[in-house]
Amino acid sequence: MKPNSAWRLLRTAAPRRALSAGLLLATAAELSGAALLGVSGWFLTTCAVVTLQANTAWSWMYPSGAVRALALSRTGLRYLERLVNHRTMLSVQVSLRSRLARGAARLTPRALRGQRDGTLLTRLTVDVETVAGLPANALAPLVAAITTASLVEILLWWAMPLLGAAELVVWAAGLVWARRAHRRARVRLADAAEARAALRTLLLGSRAAFNELRCLDAVPQTRRTVTTAMAAAESAEWAAARADRLGRLVLRLLAALGQASVLVIALRAVPAQPVAVVVGEVLLLAAGWELLERLPRLLQHLAQAGDAAGRLAPLAAEEQPLGRYGPAAARSLKAAGLPLLGSSATLTTTLQGPGLVLVTGPNGSGKSTLLGQLAGRLPTPAGTVLLDGTPVQELPARAVAETVTLVEADDWLADDTVAANLRQAAPSADPAALRDVLGVVGLTALPLDAPVGPGGRLLSQGQRRRLATARALLRRPPVLLLDEPTAGLDRPTAAALLVALGRALPETSLVIALQEQDVDLLDRAPTAVVRLGHTADGSPRARSAHGLSRNAGRTVAVRVR
Repeated sequence: MKPNSAWRLLRTAAPRRALSAGLLLATAAELSGAALLGVSGWFLTTCAVVTLQANTAWSWMYPSGAVRALALSRTGLRYLERLVNHRTMLSVQVSLRSRLARGAARLTPRALRGQRDGTLLTRLTVDVETVAGLPANALAPLVAAITTASLVEILLWWAMPLLGAAELVVWAAGLVWARRAHRRARVRLADAAEARAALRTLLLGSRAAFNELRCLDAVPQTRRTVTTAMAAAESAEWAAARADRLGRLVLRLLAALGQASVLVIALRAVPAQPVAVVVGEVLLLAAGWELLERLPRLLQHLAQAGDAAGRLAPLAAEEQPLGRYGPAAARSLKAAGLPLLGSSATLTTTLQGPGLVLVTGPNGSGKSTLLGQLAGRLPTPAGTVLLDGTPVQELPARAVAETVTLVEADDWLADDTVAANLRQAAPSADPAALRDVLGVVGLTALPLDAPVGPGGRLLSQGQRRRLATARALLRRPPVLLLDEPTAGLDRPTAAALLVALGRALPETSLVIALQEQDVDLLDRAPTAVVRLGHTADGSPRARSAHGLSRNAGRTVAVRVR
């Protein structure tokens, strides 16, 4: 992705006046700094010459005042530039994050599920910070460096065309090398990032399989593999740092060459320029080259911002109206010819209006997979799942969520309070409504301000599942899919929960996955039953399935209306 994509994304979130003000202040500050260096060099050299000549007629008041004025203006302008650019950066972060969070709802449920490993959080934090920091970290210094170098070149050309021509050649060489150093460092940084990611994956995998590795006596071999991967990552990072140092070293050598050429040409010219003027020109040139030494780093910031904007592009697309997929229209969920794991049987069901579909079977029989396919979060190898006549995998997550809510076996909870987790489903819910829904799931003793910890670790397994279920109840969805909501509960509590669910959502199509030993907890006969992990005659067989039909090879037709 090109850096201009980051600029386009930035312009949609930042006021142009603020961006322009930051660029102008940064440019003025760098120009003041360059002028300060040149004027102070000329002033000190002139003072030395006047002292040697015992010239008492020369006044030092005006140059001294100019030096002080330039120093104060540089300090003030840099302070104002930081205030403006940092304020812009913060406002851009707020704007982009809210916009991209809404954009995440336009992803399909399957694509959104793929972001749950922290990728989406990285996009909304690191990538947004990279794009938002573009004015302060790259654009302002780059514009200031180019403007300062251009004015220095113009002054040199005006003072002596030969000086301007010689310095122009050195500038061109510096730009070419800076571009080359940037490309080389970018390749090295990409290798370092890839090596570091491979190392992280190896470490996480080894940690998760540590007991198996210890049983197989493979810990020493794994340790050697990790050591090799760590050495490769460190070597790649060292190569990236070396490329950066080499780039800056060559630019400094070119800066010294440019200053030496100005000094030699100006002093050997006929007529020769005054020594004080030559010193001022050399120091002015040094200020310009000091800025251009940052060029590889600035180009790196631009490239990183472009990459970040490319990753944010799917979330930054213009929002489209839901149209007929809105909450008023999307009320029917239909599965047609949906394969059941481990069996030649298929499932056809229509969920619309009140009803209860029971999905049962032992662990590993495919209950969670079936619910994930109905919610559009998992791909279907065959058959279709339609939401109001449209394939669910083609709809944005927001449109699907208006009709279908899935509570997974280990649903995500934010590291916040009970009330904050509930208000994810109903932001405007008052405390009374929150306590009511906690009463439905049997959590009346849980305070609203109680923290749940990272991933809900401060709660028991049963409390986590019931809190996730209470959050789903607040949405009052037309179709509610529950994956083993009674796991971790004693039988009286589990039975009370299932009874309360039916009373709290009398108009909802419920699809509940339960293990076989928990089926008798239901207080009413289900409208339809899908049994997984059994053959047609009822004998167990691993990963085969059938529903109410007695012919396991035929389509299992389950209709709820």
